[in-house]
Amino acid sequence: MNPLPNDLLLSKKRKGIINTDLDGILSGIILHNILNWDIVGFCDSGEYIWLDNSKYLNIDELVFIDMFVVPPGFKCIDQHIIAFDSKQNDLLASNPNKLNPNLINERYLTPSTSYSTKYPFGTIHFIIASLERLGYEFEVNLMKPITSGIKLIDIILRADDTMLTSCFSNYTNNAESWWNWLILYSKNGHITKQLYDYIRWSKSNLWLTQIKLKKLLIADLLKSSPFYCSSNDGGYSGINELGNKKLKKYVKEYIFFMSEIIGMKCFDLEFKFNSIKGIADRTTFSTKTIEEITTNRDYFLFSYAFVRSLYRKDNFSYTLMPLKVLDMGFGKIN
Repeated sequence: MNPLPNDLLLSKKRKGIINTDLDGILSGIILHNILNWDIVGFCDSGEYIWLDNSKYLNIDELVFIDMFVVPPGFKCIDQHIIAFDSKQNDLLASNPNKLNPNLINERYLTPSTSYSTKYPFGTIHFIIASLERLGYEFEVNLMKPITSGIKLIDIILRADDTMLTSCFSNYTNNAESWWNWLILYSKNGHITKQLYDYIRWSKSNLWLTQIKLKKLLIADLLKSSPFYCSSNDGGYSGINELGNKKLKKYVKEYIFFMSEIIGMKCFDLEFKFNSIKGIADRTTFSTKTIEEITTNRDYFLFSYAFVRSLYRKDNFSYTLMPLKVLDMGFGKIN
């Protein structure tokens, strides 16, 4: 492990802005219960941010979860490839406001051999390992049956397709390497070891069709009544799905259900949102692309991730936010 992780981000009583998918919601529940965080907003890794300004006092309290946020003064915990090369990795890793496994166990876009060995799991799995590394002890009944042969551990490992990636994919060797890293990073954390043991058991005892069936059953559970998630990974996108000024009823039921099956208390689901729309796009990364983005007078680069390797088309996903966002309680760019 090269750079030391920015452990102070995982301080108690922070204010979280979580992603609107399964990974973000599970992360929010864990942080609310273990570190007494308040969830004050959401982001959909696309065009929208929802923030309840009445739930926090200043920008220093806010941490974006499962979304990399560009301005150096903004705090975030995520797991995407965000560094172009080792030089940028060192710069980002030295910022106490950024926490990401790819910054600690260094992975970046170039060379391609580095990108192909990127962290392949969800933010929730990294957060669990990080909390265990810091000495937090907590119990979750991972083998709790949920429905149709699906256990709680299956749902947790559905985040970012961790089960399928670990057991049957072109990246199983990389996944194995990262599981070993997580075990070491978590200081042999109890829950992290349970997750890995279940992965090892599944690789030895289940067929690909059985794991794909679990994935299908989880998607059916999350996309049907009463939750109506719009994506297979248990997410919502935009104000028509999540809500505008407040959470829609089915979103509340979804989050409450996840809290209930984990056996933890739910965070407050009553919000008075200020919803902010930006511009989300995916393109091929180049110097010209960055110049066009950074010279925009009305928007600033809010978030990005390298979602494919260097020489593949549309490998750069990004979100621009209007400059007025900086006057609405989000602080300064730098």
